Amino acid sequence: KFPVEAMLCCSKTSDAPKERLPMLHVAFLCLMEGAHFYTVCCIFSFAGVLSADLGWVEDKNEAGFVAGWLQSSNVCGRIITSTAWGFVAARYGPKLVLGNTLAAILIGGILFGFCTNLVASMSVRFLFFGLLNGWLVLQGPCAIAVAGRERQTDVLGLIFAAGSGMQLVGPAVGGWTYGVVEEFPALLPSLIGCGLGIMALVLFIFVHKAFNKEEPKEPNESTDVKTVKEVESEECSTNASTATVETVETSKSVIFRWPIPMILAMRFASGFATFAMYEAVPLWLISDRGVGGLAMDEKAVGSLLCRSGVWNIFYFTWILPYCTKRFGTRCYSITTSIIAAVTAILLPFSNSIAVANVLHLICASALVSQNALNLAFTNNAAEPADRVVANGFAVTSETVGKAIGPIAFSSIYAWSLTNWGWNGHGVVFYILAAFSVMQIICVMSLPSYIEHGREQPPKDPKEIGAKDGQIVDV
Repeated sequence: KFPVEAMLCCSKTSDAPKERLPMLHVAFLCLMEGAHFYTVCCIFSFAGVLSADLGWVEDKNEAGFVAGWLQSSNVCGRIITSTAWGFVAARYGPKLVLGNTLAAILIGGILFGFCTNLVASMSVRFLFFGLLNGWLVLQGPCAIAVAGRERQTDVLGLIFAAGSGMQLVGPAVGGWTYGVVEEFPALLPSLIGCGLGIMALVLFIFVHKAFNKEEPKEPNESTDVKTVKEVESEECSTNASTATVETVETSKSVIFRWPIPMILAMRFASGFATFAMYEAVPLWLISDRGVGGLAMDEKAVGSLLCRSGVWNIFYFTWILPYCTKRFGTRCYSITTSIIAAVTAILLPFSNSIAVANVLHLICASALVSQNALNLAFTNNAAEPADRVVANGFAVTSETVGKAIGPIAFSSIYAWSLTNWGWNGHGVVFYILAAFSVMQIICVMSLPSYIEHGREQPPKDPKEIGAKDGQIVDV
């Protein structure tokens, strides 16, 4: 049922037995994450090459002026509808949004593969991978729906393992399969994304009931006399349903409730930095050695990103959940931000592919860790009934950053190479480090309850626990 936390009228006991995660549901969420990020990120390794091959730019060193816009077109679409998908999920349940997203991934993947015109390519990605895609809004709420608030980081770790792995393996697959069909060089990479969408659709058929909107409980018709617990359960369900409607009407109070405004800024910065890195690193790798690059082709770039992706799958599956529980979300967020800043500064001065690969995989995992932990901060900062709406605003803020990041960094990188040559090839990486420093400052300013989250208090606290038989357990 969705969301589990929105239906709670009192907190569960701390000594409750730890249940096993529903693996089929977790597998579906991971496949959704993988399909989404493959369609978004598979072009990272060949966007610059595609721009030159189809005549959109003169050479690879100038590809940044076009590649950034191509890669940001889908993110620009999400800016418009991210908050709207949050309201749709709150009103009708996430199943509708999930089904719509799967359809958009399948249709958009087929159409993009046949595009050879820049405007058509950007339009397809804008509409199907951005405007009609509501998956990112549902990451946090779906994790809570599957595992509850206490174990949300376990599910989020698995989701981000699939997502971050695909963000790096996807470009590898895209680079290896690019150009197999000469007339439509991006066709085969796009069809692979459709295959992932079909796999997610098959699992969705089996697990879709778990993501229905929670309905109020029906009265017990078998007896005319209701127990105190039954009456309170019905009142709790009615109040929870009413709270969902009230959340939509009072969305302004959610966005201005501290520390939500600062978390929105953090989501913007982390989205900007992550997608800027995904754009800047391939452009740096394919640029000439005379201007500080490594002169790699799209297949070599794909292989490097794939090796980083293998590490990220391991990291987000085991290391991130363990370190988050061991040291706390705030402490570990600061740690990963420091690592991201240091490796971002060192990365452009790598003289060998091996050194660049090591620094890149460390920097990438640290930056994506900020995204995962910021998502947990969003869930914990909002009250249970407001989490879907808060995530909608947060995803919108993050999406704006993801849209601006590739455009800004690709343009800055191309401009710095044109005007400064070798001396300007590290500018974008210094800016990337500055965003990690901003993350540290913001995390240190978060309130202490951000570690465990807020609980929605009952309207009459005196009634809870007044008698053993009156404790509501929904």
